[in-house]
Amino acid sequence: MDEPTPPPPSPWRPPPSDGGRSAALVFGVIILLVGLWFFATHTLGLDLPRLDWDQLWPIALIVVGGWIVLNAMRQRTR
Repeated sequence: MDEPTPPPPSPWRPPPSDGGRSAALVFGVIILLVGLWFFATHTLGLDLPRLDWDQLWPIALIVVGGWIVLNAMRQRTR
């Protein structure tokens, strides 16, 4: 008896997942920059402008949100 031929493979494949590495990279860079800023001002005594947390946290949210949107758009175009 002839065996039926298997169906052809589907051309659509789900996009590869980065496993959260992009978000971890963004958070790591933000934490690194804030740590370097405080190290430079407090330990090295450099006269850098004072960080005002009331103005800093919205900028961090904008950066993280922009990164997420750009990654989502980049994955759709693949």
